[in-house]
Amino acid sequence: MTKPEARRLIDSLNLPAAQAEAAQRTISRATRSEAIDIIELDSGELLLRRTRSGRSGWQVFEDAIRPDGGKQVVQKAYDADGNLVHDDPKGGTP
Repeated sequence: MTKPEARRLIDSLNLPAAQAEAAQRTISRATRSEAIDIIELDSGELLLRRTRSGRSGWQVFEDAIRPDGGKQVVQKAYDADGNLVHDDPKGGTP
């Protein structure tokens, strides 16, 4: 989905304020060329996945956002055949 669609979806979900704010910040970092997927997990976390094409594959940023607004980010890269070639957990917030 696009950034405007993702913003509207977050606004329509009954999320805790801190989680909704963190999700909107993540969406604001997406570029026009990125697709955004939003998945509500049974754990109460919200998974925002931003995907963009690369030179010979694609790159994915996954933000797992907790109800308290804390999050963990993982950067992944896939080659043109769909093989995971990079999996890098980034710093998160407590």
